[in-house]
Parts: sequence; C-alpha cells; structure tokens
Amino acid sequence: MRILRDMPIKIGTSPPRAWPDLYPQPSYVRAMLDLTQTEMATALGVTVNTWARWERGELALHPGFQLLLDCIEHHADRNADRTAARLRAPGGVRNLW
Repeated sequence: MRILRDMPIKIGTSPPRAWPDLYPQPSYVRAMLDLTQTEMATALGVTVNTWARWERGELALHPGFQLLLDCIEHHADRNADRTAARLRAPGGVRNLW
C-alpha cells in the first residue's frame, strides 16, 4: 500500500493507447476525403465543435465513432471521391452501406 501512496498521479489524462496506429486520426480521414469540418461533422451527425475537438485531441472519440471513422477510411482507401460524395449527400455516413 505504501508504494501506491508514493506514486505520482496525473489527473485528467488518459493512458496511451496500446496500438495508436490502428485508429485513424480524424484530421487525416477528413484531409484524405477533402471535406470541410462542417461537412464531416454533418455526415457523422455531430456538432462542428465536437469534430474540431476530436481533431485537436481535446475530446476522446467514442468507440462507436472510432469504428465509423475506421469504416470511412476503409471505403476511402478504395475510392476517395465516391466516399466523399456519399458523405456529402443527405444521410451522411448511412450512404456508405
């Protein structure tokens, strides 16, 4: 028990990911598709402020949205123009299926 009391604790930080390269960065995905922050936020159904905070790393991505970004990146690897057009259309990410 004494060891735990002597260890420094950082409050408000999250532990590093075990495999950080497995998750696409929001800014990378958006740049790959040549979309604006507003277009990307609308496609995912989040506010522009939330998307901007994800890009800056100020807000952790919910695992569900992380999976959506992974799916978007997978579609963009095959055909970025088609993926971007589908995300811009009404319905956003639902158009990928």
